[in-house]
Amino acid sequence: MKHISMTKKAAMLLTTGILLAGSPAMTKAADPVAVGRPNPMVEYDSVITAKKAAGFTPLYLPELSGYHVKAVYVYHKDLVDIRYATAGDSQTQLHLRTAKAAAQANDDISGIYSVKWEKETIDGIEVAIAKVPAASKAEQDGYAAHWSVNGMLFSATAEHIAKPEFLHILKTGLVDLSRHYY
Repeated sequence: MKHISMTKKAAMLLTTGILLAGSPAMTKAADPVAVGRPNPMVEYDSVITAKKAAGFTPLYLPELSGYHVKAVYVYHKDLVDIRYATAGDSQTQLHLRTAKAAAQANDDISGIYSVKWEKETIDGIEVAIAKVPAASKAEQDGYAAHWSVNGMLFSATAEHIAKPEFLHILKTGLVDLSRHYY
């Protein structure tokens, strides 16, 4: 058996310590490992910046409608989701989505499933409308609609809203605006 002197042992330990201290593994924390898919939903600070990211102008409600923009998202760089709230009733929320039809798998971009869609014609445009049950009986139901105009898809979903008010928003606002501007 070979005998190593104390000075050689100390020199080896000191050299090993210096080498380890200078290595990247010892100087910085390891980068976190991504698990799953990246979030396809990116939030933007305005409708204008979302428009630039998506490459098209989304359907939106003007402020005079009584609704104000609460948040704006772009999904997969091809669907814009604008979320609105009303000034007077903080429970009533409206989600308005716009996408190019060619970029979507089907014509329903609402994200609402397991409801009964009924077709109605508004201003010459076929619109699918559905009642969306509230999470509890203590809350008011909501409504959803989806339609298409000239290669563009639209959907509106409202929580805590009466059917006449939702239809009014569709008939005098959203469907009319989509018919004129797309």
